[in-house]
Amino acid sequence: MLVGKSRLYRAALAASAATWLFAAPAQAQESAEDPGVGVGVTDIVVTAQKREENLQDTPISMVALNAEALETKGIGSLSDLFTGAVPSIRIAPFVGRVSAVSIGMRGLVPVDATQVTRDATVGVYVDSVYLGRVSGLGMELADIERIEVLRGPQGTLFGRNTIGGAISVVSKKPTGELGLDVKAGIGNYRGRSFAAHVNLPEAAGISVKVDGVFEGRDGLVRNPLGGDARDYGEIEKYGFKISALMRPADNISILYSYDLSRDKSTSLYHYVSAIHQAPAVTPSFIKVDTGRVKVGRIGLPVYRNPQEAKGHSLTAEWEIDDALTLRSISAWRRLDSTQMDGDEGTNTTWGPNRRFGRLSYANVKQNQFSQEVQLVGDVGELKFVLGGYYFRENGRDEAIVYSLGTLNPTLTGVNLFPAPSPDGGAARLPDRAAEVRVRSKALFGQATWSPEAIRGLHLTAGARYTDDHKDGRLLFIAGVNPNLSFVFNSKRVDPMATVAYDFSEDINAYVKWSRAYRAGGANTRSTILRTFGEEELTAWEAGVKADLFDRHLRVNLAAYASRLSNQQVDFVNPAFVSNTETVNAPEKRKIKGIEADITLVPMRGLSLSANYVYTDAPPTPVRNVFTGVIEQTFSAFTPKHSASFSADYAFPAFSFGQLRAHLGLDTAGNYIPNGTVTTKAEKALLLNGRLSLGEIELGGGEMEIAVWGKNLTNATYNLLDFRIGGRTTATFYNEPRTYGLEARVKF
Repeated sequence: MLVGKSRLYRAALAASAATWLFAAPAQAQESAEDPGVGVGVTDIVVTAQKREENLQDTPISMVALNAEALETKGIGSLSDLFTGAVPSIRIAPFVGRVSAVSIGMRGLVPVDATQVTRDATVGVYVDSVYLGRVSGLGMELADIERIEVLRGPQGTLFGRNTIGGAISVVSKKPTGELGLDVKAGIGNYRGRSFAAHVNLPEAAGISVKVDGVFEGRDGLVRNPLGGDARDYGEIEKYGFKISALMRPADNISILYSYDLSRDKSTSLYHYVSAIHQAPAVTPSFIKVDTGRVKVGRIGLPVYRNPQEAKGHSLTAEWEIDDALTLRSISAWRRLDSTQMDGDEGTNTTWGPNRRFGRLSYANVKQNQFSQEVQLVGDVGELKFVLGGYYFRENGRDEAIVYSLGTLNPTLTGVNLFPAPSPDGGAARLPDRAAEVRVRSKALFGQATWSPEAIRGLHLTAGARYTDDHKDGRLLFIAGVNPNLSFVFNSKRVDPMATVAYDFSEDINAYVKWSRAYRAGGANTRSTILRTFGEEELTAWEAGVKADLFDRHLRVNLAAYASRLSNQQVDFVNPAFVSNTETVNAPEKRKIKGIEADITLVPMRGLSLSANYVYTDAPPTPVRNVFTGVIEQTFSAFTPKHSASFSADYAFPAFSFGQLRAHLGLDTAGNYIPNGTVTTKAEKALLLNGRLSLGEIELGGGEMEIAVWGKNLTNATYNLLDFRIGGRTTATFYNEPRTYGLEARVKF
C-alpha cells in the first residue's frame, strides 16, 4: 500500500524527470570525488584486484562510494542501504530484525540467511576480513574511506566463494599526525548522533587512531503500555575502534586493529494489512491498518535486541621490491546476537483466555578465525595475485517462543504475565537449537598478461581451489533432542577468464566468464534437519567504461547472463510458520541484466548522476515439500527496474565558507519480498537532500554545519509482507520522513 500526498508524489516524479533531462542516466556520488573541485569527472582508486587501480581500468562491474559520498547519502551502516541508495545491492531486514539483514545482488538474495548452517550469496568484507554471519551487519561502521561494491561471482580474489558479489568496506588508517574530527547531530524522533576520530602523533614508529560512533533515536510507533515501556523502531547503536600502524622498516608495515560494536535497538512494528480469520473470533483491537500509525494497537512489552560484535585483525605487508608485495591478513571475531521480536497480537491463536502476544526469542553465537596470504606481483608484461585462505567458524543458534499474556474473556484486552512465559505455560528446552563447525581452505590465483606487441590488450585468467567442510547437529526441535546431525563436504575448482581492451586512454571494454558456488548445508528450522547441496553459478559479463567529452561524461555499462544450478529454495510450513524446509531446485535458473553507472559534470561545481539496474530473473518451478504442488519461486527483494538519481552542486566559494547542495531520488519497492509469495511491494520514490556550509575557519581548523532530510515526501511502501498462521498478513513499512541538523569540526 502506497501512502502519501499525491502532490508530494508528483513533486518527486518531477524531480526524477528533471534529473534525467539534465543528465540522461548518470551516476555520480557512487563513483565521483568532490564535485566542487575543478571541471570533469575525477579518478577513483580502488583495490578490488588487491592493488591500487583506477576504477575505470578495472574490468569488473562495480561502484565505489568514498567518504564524502557516504556522508552526503547519509550512509553510516549497511542497513542504511535498505532504501536502494545503491540499486545494485538488495538489502532487507530478516522479518522485523533490522540488525539481521539479507544481502543480495543480481537476483541472488537469500531470504533466511540467519541460520548458522547457511552461507550468504554476497560476501561482506571489512578491511579484507570476511564476516561470516548476517546477524549484526546493521551496526554502525567506523571511519570509512570507501565502500566498493563488486557485482557478480567472486572467488579468485576474495576470501570466500560467493555467487552474487562482494561488498568491501575500507577503513581509514592512522595518519601519524595529530588530528581531530568530531561530528554531532540531532533529528526528529529525538534523533541524536555523535562520531569522533582522533589521530595521535607517531611515537616510536607507531601511529595510533581511535574512532567512536553513536546513533540513537526514539521509536517510530509509540507503545500504549506506557511507563518505562519501550517503543517500536527505537535505535541505539554505538561502538569504537582502535588502530595502530607500525613501520619497522620503509618497506614493512604492520596494522593492528580492535573493534567493538553494540546495538540495542527494538524491532519494527507489525502493521496489519489484511485479516483472514472470521470476524467473530477477532479481538476488537485487531483492525486493518490503512496507513502509518503513531500509537500501537495495544500495550505489550517491547524488548531490546542486544547485539555485540567484536574482533581483532592484524595486517602485515612487506614490499619485497618494486615488483613484489607479500601480505598477511589475520583476524579473530566474535558475535553474540539476540532478537526479541513481538508480533503485537498478529501471530497468536485468538480466543477467550487464550495465550496472547507471541514473543520470539532467538540467539546466535559465533566465533571465527581467518588467515589469508597474498603475493602481489607486477613483473614485465604480467600482473598477478597468488594466495591462500583458511577460515574456521563455530556457531550456535537457538530459539524459544514465549507468550506475554492472555486475552480477556471479551477479546477486548490482554492480561499480561509478570514475565514472558514459554508457550505451553511451563519452562522447557529450546524450540529450536543447532550448532555448526565450518572449515574452509582455498588456494587462488589470477594473472593478467598485457603484451607489448598488442598495446591495449589485457588477458586475465584465474582459478580458485576450495575445500569446504561443514558439520553440525540439531540439538533441539520443539524441546526434544532429535539426535540428528549432518555433514557437508566439497572440493572443487572454479575458474574465470577476462579479455579486456583499451581502445584509448579513456575507453575500455571487457568480456568476462566466471564460475562460483555457494556451499550447501542443512536447514535448522527443519524437523528432520533436511540437508541441501551446493549451488553453482556460471556467468558471462561484457562491459565498457568510458570517459567522454574531455572527461565531462563518464559512462560505465555492463550486461550479464548467468545460469544458476541447484538453487536453494525455502518453503514455509503453512501449519507452523517456524518450520521451513530447503530443497535444491532441479531446474536451472537463468538470470540476466544490465547495469548502467553514468556521471555528467556539465560545469564547474555541478555533478548530475544516475545508476540504473535491470534484472530479468524469471521464476523457477519447484515442488513444495509441504503441499506437493509445483510452485514458482522468485528472486526476493529484486525489482525488474531500479534506479537512483542525484544532483550535487558546490556554489562559488564565499569568503566565510563553501556551500554545497545534494538532492537524491531513489526508486523503492516493486519487488516480491519472499521467494514463494507473489504479493509485490508497491512502487515508491524516496527523495533525499542535504545542504551544508563547510570550510568555515575555526582557530586552526575548520567547521561544517549541515541540514539533511530522508524520504522528504514521506512516501510509504510495504518493505516486507508475510502471512502469519492464516490469521493476518503483517506488513513492515519503510522509514517515514526523517530530518536533522549536524555540525562537524576538524583540526
